[in-house]
Amino acid sequence: MKKYTLLLLFLLISSAPYSQELNSLKCIGEMNKSANKAEKLSANILSSRNYEKALRYKERTLSTNRSVKYICQNAQRATESYELASQISQLASIELKETIQQRSNAIKVESEKKYLKDWDKIERKFLQAIKSLENGNIKKAQELNIIASNEFSDIELKSIKDNYLYNARSKIILAKKEKADRFAPITLSEAIVFLSKAESDLEDERYENQLARKNAELSIERSEHAIFLTKLIQSVDENQLSIEQLIIRSEKNLEKIASSADIYPLMTNGYEPLTQSLSLFIDTLKRDKLYLEQDQKDNLIQIADMEEEIRNLDKMLGGATEEKERLIQSIEAQARVKEQFERVERIFNANEARVFRENNNVILRLIGITFESNESKVMTKNIPLLTKVEKAIDVYPNSEIIIEGHTDSQGDDQLNQNLSQKRADSIKQYMINAMLIPNFRIIATGYGETKPIANNETSLGRQKNRRIDIVISMNDN
Repeated sequence: MKKYTLLLLFLLISSAPYSQELNSLKCIGEMNKSANKAEKLSANILSSRNYEKALRYKERTLSTNRSVKYICQNAQRATESYELASQISQLASIELKETIQQRSNAIKVESEKKYLKDWDKIERKFLQAIKSLENGNIKKAQELNIIASNEFSDIELKSIKDNYLYNARSKIILAKKEKADRFAPITLSEAIVFLSKAESDLEDERYENQLARKNAELSIERSEHAIFLTKLIQSVDENQLSIEQLIIRSEKNLEKIASSADIYPLMTNGYEPLTQSLSLFIDTLKRDKLYLEQDQKDNLIQIADMEEEIRNLDKMLGGATEEKERLIQSIEAQARVKEQFERVERIFNANEARVFRENNNVILRLIGITFESNESKVMTKNIPLLTKVEKAIDVYPNSEIIIEGHTDSQGDDQLNQNLSQKRADSIKQYMINAMLIPNFRIIATGYGETKPIANNETSLGRQKNRRIDIVISMNDN
């Protein structure tokens, strides 16, 4: 019996260190679990005081040559501090939600690097709000939340403006350094206006604002042009050029452009006739390009269809003659469509209408039709052009006619919408009364300023946008 008692005592003594080791590992495991939870909740930021306290206890826990009791006591204290830090962090994520979000947004655009002093001031208010939560003063935390949130938002916008507008601002500064405010004040003022527009755009919408980006680019372009004009004017002064010599030098460039377009550069009464001729030449090139692209598409489709038909015919032993006839008819039909389009195209000259195809539709862009300002009545001078429109419609007797009215972007949106609709209705009524086209074949729609085809920033662009489009839809043919 004494032998067994001694054996049991030996086993208990030998297993004691192992049991103590398991106990310390359990304490450390619970501490690490709480630490991971606190880290996921960003407790190092949202409850820094409790989190740092937990770190000190954790450091003591992991120190070497300490008793199990010492390790577990410090691990328990670290666990309690981590848990408290997690609770405060969860509370902060609710009470300081706006500030946390705005702070995150500001960091994304590197505000903390660009404006270090301002950032430190706002960060201190944020930390004061967190300390107020840790001390149980929620009201004070909420007050600081509003202040810090607004200031983080402001510094974020400031950073975004820098990202978008830095180059534009730098160009204006450079232009002023080159004395553009003295020699080219109008152009420089345009650059400043575009910069101001870009800033205003960003205040309305700070994220992915393409309009702000475009206005910033226009500001840069105007600044660079102001610098060019400044140097040109200074050169004129230095070389003592007369105004006539300066104008002649500018006209040389116009002559080169006109020569490339095979247009005689007649400038007897100013530049307007030459400008119109060059614009017409460019528009004709664009139209020809569209025609070529459409022809290419038609040819590719026709070739693909023919190849498919040939493959099918090769597979068929019977009925080959019938299939061949159908193929011939299909090719002839496509040829008729092309011939009809060319007939319509020949009806108009370049100053009256642009004619182009869009899928199964033929579009007549009536650039030659005009209305009195803010009026929709069809004027007598437009009747010859509308007579040609009637001839074009007669080429497609079973078609549906869609009249589209368009305006530029000047003026009120709703007024433009109403005016475009009235003008489309006026053309429709003329077609019913003068052309005797049945009402059911015609649809009149006003689009206002919503479908521009040119830049509304220029007078020429606005002129192109004020238009009537006649869409001849052949879907029923």
